[in-house]
Amino acid sequence: MEKTTLGPITVETDASQVRFRFTSPDRMTLEVPVSLEGELSDYVAEHREALTGKRLVIDLGSLPAVSSRQLGMMLTIRKTCQPLGEVELESVSDGVRYLLKLTRMAGYFHMVDPNGA
Repeated sequence: MEKTTLGPITVETDASQVRFRFTSPDRMTLEVPVSLEGELSDYVAEHREALTGKRLVIDLGSLPAVSSRQLGMMLTIRKTCQPLGEVELESVSDGVRYLLKLTRMAGYFHMVDPNGA
């Protein structure tokens, strides 16, 4: 498995998927780093061939709730990776699911259960 850190996000890549995780969700500040979209775009461009055809997942397993900053980063990941395929949210807590519906962001992502249930 290959691991890369892009600001507050860790990207883990294996043979079948690309998994995005928040590096330190408990220490988030209020702003999305300006450089995140550029760093992510550069990463995707540099690794496009290796990423194409893989499952794209934002793993929210460590987040009982999300901040506006984290929502912004999720949208940045979606926007940047959209040419590669659909970005899924995995391990979505009830609180996060409610917030995504309340903010009308639930339609931007496919939410999946990691256990296949």
